Amino acid sequence: MARIKIRNIFRKYFVTGMVIIVPLWITILLLKAVINLIHNTFKLLPPSIHPKTYLPFFGIELIIALLLIIIVGLIASNFFGKKLVQFGEIILNKIPVIKTIYQAVKHLTTGIVSERKIFLRAVLLEFPIKGLSFIGFVTGESTDEIPQQNGKKMLKIFIPTTPNPTSGYFCFASEDEVKDLDLTVDEAFKMIISAGYSDVISI
Repeated sequence: MARIKIRNIFRKYFVTGMVIIVPLWITILLLKAVINLIHNTFKLLPPSIHPKTYLPFFGIELIIALLLIIIVGLIASNFFGKKLVQFGEIILNKIPVIKTIYQAVKHLTTGIVSERKIFLRAVLLEFPIKGLSFIGFVTGESTDEIPQQNGKKMLKIFIPTTPNPTSGYFCFASEDEVKDLDLTVDEAFKMIISAGYSDVISI
């Protein structure tokens, strides 16, 4: 009896510890991956202009990267900055392969991190076979790409994967083939990332 009680206490504390440590550890690993990416990018610079040559302390690359992002955002927010960004995008849009990759990544990034969301609402649809439902995000209505079928409005839907919602599938579905979820886009993303553990779907 005492052995079972000790085992249950051990299991309880072990599970509690895992619930705290595992998400924290994964977060640290992701941050480390981002820091390493920034660090390796700065390694491409010659020593004469490398920040660590003049400010030799840990994390200087990350600080400069954050400042550069803010400065770029600041510049791109004014009139001349917008014109400069537009000019750069015109050049990129003339390069066949680069154009496709840049536009796709830009739209996806806008949909995830920007206030100007491209994901209009979260829906539930049967995919890829009948009886199996996936959470998808409506990105718009199809006009020229896929015409209306039998008078039914066709929707553009992005179906993200778990636990990485930046990859997934794109499909078209008629309005009557999807069900609106009683979830915001952010709540639906949270559910996908957590493999459905955090919330309950309400239709």
